Amino acid sequence: MKKIAVVYSVLSFVVVAAFGQVNSGLLTTLSAVAGMRDRFPVEKLYLQLDKPYYTSGDTLRFKAWLLNGDFLKPSLKSGILYIELDDAANKMALRMSVPLVSGIGWGNMALVEKDIPEGSYTLRAYTNWMLNFGEDYIFKKNIYISSVNSGATLVKGAYKLESGADKTNVTAALQLTGLNGEPLRLKDMRLRVSRGYGWLFNDKLNTGMDGTLHLSFNLADKTALNKLTIQVQNAGKGADTATMLIPVILNRPEKTDVQFMPEGGNLVSGIPTKVGFKAVSEDGQSIEITGKVFNSKQQEVAAFKSTHKGMGSFELTPQPGETYTAKVNAPNNTTISYPLPAVNPAGTSLKILPKGNDSLEVTLTATADLLNASANYYLIGETRGLVCYTALISFKGTIIRKTIAKDLFPSGIAHFTLLNSANQALNERIVYIAHNENLHISLTTSKPDYTLRDSIAVAIAVKNKDGKPVRGNFSLAVTDDAQVNTDSLNNNMISNLLLTSDLKGNVEEPAWYFQKETPERTTALDNLLLTQGWVGYDWKAIFNPIIQQPQYRAEPEFVVQGKLTNMLNKPLKQTRVSLLQKRPLVTKDVLTDDEGRFVFKGRDVFPSDSAFYMVEAKSKSGENKGFNVGVEVDEPVFPAFAMPKQRQLPWYFNSDTTLLRNAGTKIAELKAEADYRGEGHILKEVVIKAQKIIPDSHNLNGPGGADIIVDEKDMNKAKNMSMFELLHQKFPDFHKVQVGPGISYYPDYHGNYIYDIVIDGLFISKYEIPQDLYMEGLKASDIKGIEFMTTGQFAMSYANAYVWLPIPPPFIPGMVWLEVTTYSGHGAYIKNTPGRFIYRPLPMSLPKQFYSPKYTAKNRNMAMGTDLRSTIYWHPNLITDKDGKASVSFYSADMPADYTLILEGTDLNGSFGYSRQKIKVTSTTAAK
Repeated sequence: MKKIAVVYSVLSFVVVAAFGQVNSGLLTTLSAVAGMRDRFPVEKLYLQLDKPYYTSGDTLRFKAWLLNGDFLKPSLKSGILYIELDDAANKMALRMSVPLVSGIGWGNMALVEKDIPEGSYTLRAYTNWMLNFGEDYIFKKNIYISSVNSGATLVKGAYKLESGADKTNVTAALQLTGLNGEPLRLKDMRLRVSRGYGWLFNDKLNTGMDGTLHLSFNLADKTALNKLTIQVQNAGKGADTATMLIPVILNRPEKTDVQFMPEGGNLVSGIPTKVGFKAVSEDGQSIEITGKVFNSKQQEVAAFKSTHKGMGSFELTPQPGETYTAKVNAPNNTTISYPLPAVNPAGTSLKILPKGNDSLEVTLTATADLLNASANYYLIGETRGLVCYTALISFKGTIIRKTIAKDLFPSGIAHFTLLNSANQALNERIVYIAHNENLHISLTTSKPDYTLRDSIAVAIAVKNKDGKPVRGNFSLAVTDDAQVNTDSLNNNMISNLLLTSDLKGNVEEPAWYFQKETPERTTALDNLLLTQGWVGYDWKAIFNPIIQQPQYRAEPEFVVQGKLTNMLNKPLKQTRVSLLQKRPLVTKDVLTDDEGRFVFKGRDVFPSDSAFYMVEAKSKSGENKGFNVGVEVDEPVFPAFAMPKQRQLPWYFNSDTTLLRNAGTKIAELKAEADYRGEGHILKEVVIKAQKIIPDSHNLNGPGGADIIVDEKDMNKAKNMSMFELLHQKFPDFHKVQVGPGISYYPDYHGNYIYDIVIDGLFISKYEIPQDLYMEGLKASDIKGIEFMTTGQFAMSYANAYVWLPIPPPFIPGMVWLEVTTYSGHGAYIKNTPGRFIYRPLPMSLPKQFYSPKYTAKNRNMAMGTDLRSTIYWHPNLITDKDGKASVSFYSADMPADYTLILEGTDLNGSFGYSRQKIKVTSTTAAK
């Protein structure tokens, strides 16, 4: 790392050392790269979770490491981490913030069933600063949350596709079973096939003796397969009418996507080139292929075969004026033709091959017309934004070869670029540099096997590559293999920080590339880098003379900040601003600066679970300055992330058997606990709640006169949701229909209900005033409560008041009335009381200690069967001492199984490690 720092920080020295004289063009190039890195330093984020999937009501536990992108040391730029769960429809289900101290934080996410029901979710984690670099920099992980309902239905499905002359037919076989594997025999089911709008199939079917349903439907020409879904609902009398949504996953051979990417970026006439390729089926997963390449005369010039995850490469020497076509052998004996990139008649190429174990051989080739002794080119080699190698290139011959020592680069992806004198990127290539300098972690148990409820002690020792002890920060997860499948090929700290965080798109089984090194894995990794795009700065942006300003600011700590303005929207300088927080009690005063800005910060300004702040402009006498002052508070702006390209399957469809055992074991644990308490069986909890009242409501039916009431406590949970997002959460079918410029209405998907809005007693007609302004503009933090009038008992009074038509009794079906009460009390036009702002920030989540039972001689055999943890132990902040050692102890649970221990962490100085270990727990009860 010392070499890199010298090369990067003393740019003029680099140029002199490399060439004996300063080259101004190269120095300008390196200065531009350094300037971009200074303005936009990259942060890298990695999260370890206690397990890969969960059950309803479970707790998701995480440890976060935020590192700077260059030397992979803890980042001090950001002190707040945002974590959110987005459901399968890409709607935010839960968002939380976590404080980071020196780049490290950990916490828990309670998966409360009513807020986060069973389903497929995307976990996203990011800092505000990371949003400046696009979604590829954001940490993402798909997780399942399964039901703990013993009556849950599972679905096994298979699809068959038949293409005819004028239509395409799909046949589906769906087998329905209970969680115990028993078929749902002779059940009436309602099946609908949706393409996002309208039905391709809508009928009642009866399951067979094996629980199977068979259906057949035709695809319309423009059917979007990413929205094709089968809705399954029990149609029997008194049955659970919950709808299961099953994505239809079809892989049409003609829709196979095969991309061909020449090394260096281009095919150039007469220059031998390695061509990488990647094949992806219609469902977004890789697919293995074979094929041949033909020229325009239909002569075979190359053959190819994928070697790992649909990727491979072949050699080709393009000829002048030729065009090339690849004929790929796809499934079902289908042959598909793909054009290769066009052949450039002139240009340069960049080829990189390993040379021994410690060097790279770089070959630069130019066509004869580019040979010019006065033309300069620059070869730049960088890793994570650090320039590690530079060379001035002059093509006096058509081929230049250079040997580059690998130890100039740290471990990870090295990015080589050939630039011309105008700083235009001509060729780019990425390669992987491995120095095998990861931390060596050993986990040692006192004995190989343990019994039920036995005490397990684990000794941890961490050393660096030279065998010296390492002091560092780690986290440990211990899980039950019978309930949790911890796939060793999924991302871990090493594969994430050194590989996937520097690549665009999805990488399948990334940890596979870091298992025992073999020639096959080395070749497969190089093919991955040939075909996968990388994240990083655009060279055009680097040399843009206009210094770009980041769109999102860094947040080193939590602050409440904003601006005061007068009636003319001019800033009020040197004006007193007061901050009040009730729980815990905090009062602060500051003066605005010359731009009217104010900032409150410090240890006592910390948003708790129910925190809200009153920010008020004060006169010299301490009174509210009133109507002539506007108070604005800067609130975080959370982005709308793109829908994942790969469709997530629901947990109950073609489920992993281990995931099902996890759900089944949770049910068994709940039953055992109920039996032990003498309840005999589990009943649904019945809670008698007092009638909710929304203060200051204009409800025409009087206080509490509504079918559903969402009060202030519910609003605090919704946090920064818009009113539209909140209503969609309460009524999943609720959506928006645009009927004209600025005019929308809001029905459910079946058109059964149309939502009408009254805000603080003001009717917002969907035909006269654009409801969008309020649906999207009002946040939960603006609202005291929403009352839903859905039945005639309460809706009739609103229909009489606001619908100027003859009304047939008892009420107009198809209408839902919303009475919205805001904090301002003046409708949606005035957000806050003049001179005052009520700010409800996203609360900071503080970690809770993992509950680990302790068994003694007295309780070791008590209530056996009630301890069926899937996460056996979780320690998010494990610190090794100066000797590189630490130890933990915990107790085994009530079920024989193998346990997997996963330890990950860093020495906080740029090195990190990952280790897996197994423990066996037998069925014998521990001795008294």
